[in-house]
Amino acid sequence: MSTQTSKWNKKEIAIKNLALWDENPRFPEEYFSKSESELIEYFLRKKEFKIESFAKEVAREFDLPQLEKIVVFQYKGKSIVLEGNRRLVVYKLLLSPSLTSNPSLKTLFESLQKQTKIKDSFRLEANVTTIKDEGLRFVDRKHNRGNNEVSWGEPERRNFAVRRSHGGSKDILRVELASAVKKLPLPDSIKEAVLGRGLVTTFYRVVDNEAARKKLRYEVSESGTIGIKDQKIFNDLLKVITYNVWTKKDFSGGDVDSRSLNKTRAIENYISGLQVKDAARVDKEIQKSTKETLFGEQVLLTPARTKSNQLSSERKYLINSSIYIQSFRINDIYDELRKKIEVDNAPNAVAVLFRVFMECSIDCYIDTHKLKIKDDTKLAGKILKVVDHLEDAIALRRLAEEGNKTPTPEEFKKVKDKVKFKNMRRVATKDNNSILSVETFHDFVHDYKTSPIPSELKKYWENFDSFFVALWGSFVTVKKKKSK
Repeated sequence: MSTQTSKWNKKEIAIKNLALWDENPRFPEEYFSKSESELIEYFLRKKEFKIESFAKEVAREFDLPQLEKIVVFQYKGKSIVLEGNRRLVVYKLLLSPSLTSNPSLKTLFESLQKQTKIKDSFRLEANVTTIKDEGLRFVDRKHNRGNNEVSWGEPERRNFAVRRSHGGSKDILRVELASAVKKLPLPDSIKEAVLGRGLVTTFYRVVDNEAARKKLRYEVSESGTIGIKDQKIFNDLLKVITYNVWTKKDFSGGDVDSRSLNKTRAIENYISGLQVKDAARVDKEIQKSTKETLFGEQVLLTPARTKSNQLSSERKYLINSSIYIQSFRINDIYDELRKKIEVDNAPNAVAVLFRVFMECSIDCYIDTHKLKIKDDTKLAGKILKVVDHLEDAIALRRLAEEGNKTPTPEEFKKVKDKVKFKNMRRVATKDNNSILSVETFHDFVHDYKTSPIPSELKKYWENFDSFFVALWGSFVTVKKKKSK
């Protein structure tokens, strides 16, 4: 059975007629043109491919329809699987356990073969093309962009467990606590952060224990549902806890994080110090942390983290500031530089990505604010154009706040001189001896003799930090105005 599109066919192909892709990036180059059995043995030998556990899952859920089609490149009469090689290895071994020379694995697949009752006629659904580049588009989307999927956090996993009726009382309790947080009169950004990765474990550790139940005056039934004795006390104290978890501090200056609250006594001490009156203080603190961007947008500033004050030599990652970035791609780069790629472990990768982040940020600013730039303008020229525009915006904003909406050129220059991003201007200098020169960043990408030093990379960021914070702070209102 097959269906036809311009570049693709949809077919069901028998396992025996499908070939593993020997140029799969999972294989080292010496495996190009190796036999099928050698490729299978490589998959089995690499524990990180988890073939055994994958096979057991396939066998356990063999009655389910195929969730994801394999991607097949048809070439010289062969049906080569570009995407789905792990799956293909499992199915080939289910059909022919003798493909492995490992006795224990052979026994395992013989057992799974009997369990599934798989037959030679078994077919896999496939998207088929005769154009290799078309097939590689699927591979790129799956492995480089994660198929554009967003994985679940703990609240979502517990919601699923409860809604599927497999959730225990603990799942139900935590779903109810998460729902209570979502109803609090707090900014969505705070609630989403506390219920998201990184903070949600601390939140549940604090609020889901006997001391917290007594303090917040709620009871838990056998099924996991909660009964609240005093709704106001419950809401006010939950509000304080949520805010403390978000700021990682209580109102006495004590730490509220997974490290400081890792023992029952520490949690009980924190709970005993909670006060209903602090709910009003939460409102005041949020109001103090809500600032206007350069263009008047109300934005809640992320609380300063201890990590932000670390010395360059001590912190792991390049970026130590919280920046709200609306561009998905640039935000991904920022996210990798802020919490995924450690500078000391991968200085070359960080240096190159730092340069990409800088140029993409500059280009995004130019496009968003519709600055006129000649097509042949190089990065240094773009930086100067953006710096000028951003400094002008900040200066005009400050003058307006002082009540001066029609400043003289002298008044404007005086204020602008105070807000200059001198370090960013140095990036655009032609002085090749300056470590902040744009040429240094070009060399990270193009000069095989230039090796970035981790400690210097961190210092580079510290020199540019205020510029990028101000640059991205200018986007919010521009985007909002466009949507009106």
